[in-house]
Amino acid sequence: MRFYLPIVLVFAVLIGISLPAQSRGSSSQKPGKAAQTGAGETAPHRSAPEQQIFDLLNMEREKAGLSRLQWDDRVAEAAREHAKLLAANGDLSHQFAGEAAPPERLAAAGARFTVSAENVANAGTSEEAHMGLMLSPGHRANIMSTRYNAAGIGVVESNGRLFVTQDFAWITPAYTEAEFREAFIAAFNRARTAKGIAAIEARADVGLHSAACSAKSDEPVLAAPGFNATEIVRFTISEPEKLPEQLMRYAQDQRQRHMDLGVCFRPDARYGYANFWVVAAFGG
Repeated sequence: MRFYLPIVLVFAVLIGISLPAQSRGSSSQKPGKAAQTGAGETAPHRSAPEQQIFDLLNMEREKAGLSRLQWDDRVAEAAREHAKLLAANGDLSHQFAGEAAPPERLAAAGARFTVSAENVANAGTSEEAHMGLMLSPGHRANIMSTRYNAAGIGVVESNGRLFVTQDFAWITPAYTEAEFREAFIAAFNRARTAKGIAAIEARADVGLHSAACSAKSDEPVLAAPGFNATEIVRFTISEPEKLPEQLMRYAQDQRQRHMDLGVCFRPDARYGYANFWVVAAFGG
């Protein structure tokens, strides 16, 4: 039975106005279009060892009072491709020569996520793989972490051995830019009405969309465009309901009556693979 040092990948979110260094949600949020089955139900697209290892890790989480991870087909696709390389090389690694890094593999499979981690193992049976991972502090930490809401398992059998990849991620819903913008406006106005302040008038702006799509964190704050704007802010965000703390002063400012904004989906290794840039212009 062999295991490899676990890997944890956290995206630092650098913004025009400060955000938390890592973006996480609550366990009650549904992670988009993840395929789900209950314990013991084997989905047609999962092998028996994959399902068994998935069920075993969720049993451990439930015993500890943690929420179950949801199965995500996109994460599993990336895990299976890596498990094939484990078997082909007969060795354990998180990245072989010519292979993309773990978060890039998840992104290439279509996953939208803010943080991720990976365990790999080589064992004779599913139970042996799971037991060995749980006995390793680093691997166990990934299995039991509250950072993640979804997982995907890839298992490839070679010469009587199972080569296992467990990929974990905090999956976010797959918004279009328009959907994200409307969800962001709704969250912003909920913050206002919670303070007894009237909802702000908000609208999309083509110029600000272009600014969001070309924004860089080290650029100076944009000059006010032709329309009547008193302040402009620029930031990155992955979940529209999680407003940056510094944005709350605008939500709680009764003088703000209008908000024009541009929202651009720009995933990358630096800011994360669920990342949107937002440029918002406020006016009285």
